[in-house]
Amino acid sequence: MKSYLLTSVKLFLFWICFFFVGRLIFLTAYHGMAAGVPFGEVAACFPHALRLDASAACYLMAPSILLLSLMLCFRKPFLTVLADGVVLLELLVCSMVQMGEIAVYGEWLSKLNYKILLYLRRPMEIVRTATGGQLLFSLLAIVVLVGGFFLIYRRLVSRPAVVPVRRRWLWSPLALLFSGALCLVGMRGGLNAIPITQSAAFYSTCTMLNDAAVNPTWNLMCSFYDFGDVDPDRYSFMEDAEAEAVVSDVRQYGKDTVVSVWGGKKVNIVFILLESWSADLIETLSGTRGVTDCFHSLESEGLLFTRFYSNGHRSQQAMASLFSGFPPLPMYDITDDFSKYSRLPSLAADLKRAGYHTSFYFGGNLDYGNIRSYLLHCGFERMVEEKDLDRRLPRGKLGIHDQYLFDIHHAALNSEREPFMSVLFTLSSHSPYDQPRLREVGVVPISHEETPFLNSARYCDYFLGRYFESVRGEAWYPNTLFVIMGDHSHPTHLGTRNLTPEYQHVPCLLYGEVLPACLRGKKCDRVVSQVDVAISLLRQLGLDASAYGWGKDMFHPYAPQYAYFESYTGSGWIRPQAAYVGEQTGEGWHSTFYGDNLHYNIVEKESKAYLQKLYRWYCH
Repeated sequence: MKSYLLTSVKLFLFWICFFFVGRLIFLTAYHGMAAGVPFGEVAACFPHALRLDASAACYLMAPSILLLSLMLCFRKPFLTVLADGVVLLELLVCSMVQMGEIAVYGEWLSKLNYKILLYLRRPMEIVRTATGGQLLFSLLAIVVLVGGFFLIYRRLVSRPAVVPVRRRWLWSPLALLFSGALCLVGMRGGLNAIPITQSAAFYSTCTMLNDAAVNPTWNLMCSFYDFGDVDPDRYSFMEDAEAEAVVSDVRQYGKDTVVSVWGGKKVNIVFILLESWSADLIETLSGTRGVTDCFHSLESEGLLFTRFYSNGHRSQQAMASLFSGFPPLPMYDITDDFSKYSRLPSLAADLKRAGYHTSFYFGGNLDYGNIRSYLLHCGFERMVEEKDLDRRLPRGKLGIHDQYLFDIHHAALNSEREPFMSVLFTLSSHSPYDQPRLREVGVVPISHEETPFLNSARYCDYFLGRYFESVRGEAWYPNTLFVIMGDHSHPTHLGTRNLTPEYQHVPCLLYGEVLPACLRGKKCDRVVSQVDVAISLLRQLGLDASAYGWGKDMFHPYAPQYAYFESYTGSGWIRPQAAYVGEQTGEGWHSTFYGDNLHYNIVEKESKAYLQKLYRWYCH
């Protein structure tokens, strides 16, 4: 039994060392991309890589653990040969992945992903495009890595050999159960509520260092799982030229004019992104009194968009929509794929170039949805999450409760240099709704299965109100625009059905003294969505917004009125007069229409053209 445990530990360390050497080769090959980066930040690549390396090691160890457990029962030479063969094969595959990534990174500027399958269909094209020196170096490196590490494995890991033990029919299953459980925990990155993602390794503003820290084998497996079945023709409804013409026509402004809301000055911008807040929580929109009374009181001094829609149904989709102006796609989250989101613009980066300081505050774990890596790409200068906050702060299963995060954010803005853009992303209205039960907050007077969610929204709302009571006296407050909105919707006591236009309806309130008096307490009934926010703010600041072509200016009186949303395997399309939702099912394309049938043909065509063009962009 001792030899079993020792071999298992040595095998885990063996794979960690293998990944260390591969990462060292990668950093050596592309050290020029880290020119000017302090040595300490470069060296930090190795500790930041450990969690993903450990996860990858656990995946690779799984078949070996099974064979080692069998060796506790049977003294069979073929089990040793089979175990050696498994490790040799894994070494070969991992070495090919590692060296293949090094070979293509200089041209792709991204890690190996599912696209490698497209190239492997024509392997001779890869051979012809590589120089003789590149091919020779790659082959030699693979031979040295595989040969060298297999020799280490044979001499240091697999010796002494695992031998059968007494009461083997008891100890062998127990060993397999125990080791298997540890492997499963390691695969998911620990016992945290959120499984590990690439974000766990991201730490630097230097893209190459982040890519080096992400385990190549783990990343490729994840890419195949998440994106391996991407089919460019999945949503082909018409000729591409026709789809392009339809979308171009939809985007046309009725008249070209300039609308200035706050005079073009560099105002501070604070996003308060409310987890899961649907319009059904808001009395003025479609909700019930007594749930979000503080939000309701803020409406009297703000501009409320009454037909504002979320473009997706997950928080990471809201991030890409808000900060890159890019709508979510059916089936895939762009924040999971660096090769895709690296092509997107960034509101934070554009504001940073204009002299803004940028920050992001969240009480939970930014590994969720790979949000941390996406935000690093966006260029946020400071990102604060649960692990960065005082350990003594009360917290729930997912992180710090909203009441404390609001106070932390207020204190941070007091020391922030103006102008600034800052994001506060709430947490408490996400299940399991374990926020404190406070007498001053109270509970909603509603009995329903969604009452825990409603009470969590009431809790967040109460401290949202307290937040504004406290910040009003700060020196930076008069020059600050607050953008308060829901990131996506959630079922409530009102029973709004999922995958309907009404379900995508979320609150959006612009608030602050920078708004002119003529807009305070007013409502805007134009159809707008999250992808319209970045372009609208940049145009108000007099900055270039040409990269945000999927959205339109929400302040422009002649801008087209439409909202797109993703619906798992299809999409939805909202116009002032009608709406259309289409889903790709096993039986074909299924659609639902809302509104006057006179508008059916045009709304259906617009919806399909927009989805087709969006998906084509993603696939190429």
